[in-house]
Amino acid sequence: MADHDPETDTLDELESKLKEARGRTKKRPEDTPPSKLGIAFRLSTEFVAAAVVGGGIGWGLDRLFGTMPVFLLILFVLGVGAGFRNVLRAAKEMNESDGPPSGPSA
Repeated sequence: MADHDPETDTLDELESKLKEARGRTKKRPEDTPPSKLGIAFRLSTEFVAAAVVGGGIGWGLDRLFGTMPVFLLILFVLGVGAGFRNVLRAAKEMNESDGPPSGPSA
């Protein structure tokens, strides 16, 4: 008579259940396209984060050197510029991942 290892039987059952569960799932979350709200949130976050970081660093440098609005204004403007650049780059990446437009040809 062959000895059956209870641990091996349990692992085999678990493996079969995992295969069954994986077969039932239709799409993984990374396969679904982002929603319009998600895209808008990402782009606005890219812009606001760059402006806040630039302004925060400028404020900190002004406090450190006692030159109150100089670095704040300069680095805030640079942060806004970096935010625009980040938004354009992110939008370009999203457009490239969508593929060519499928509208009527001219």
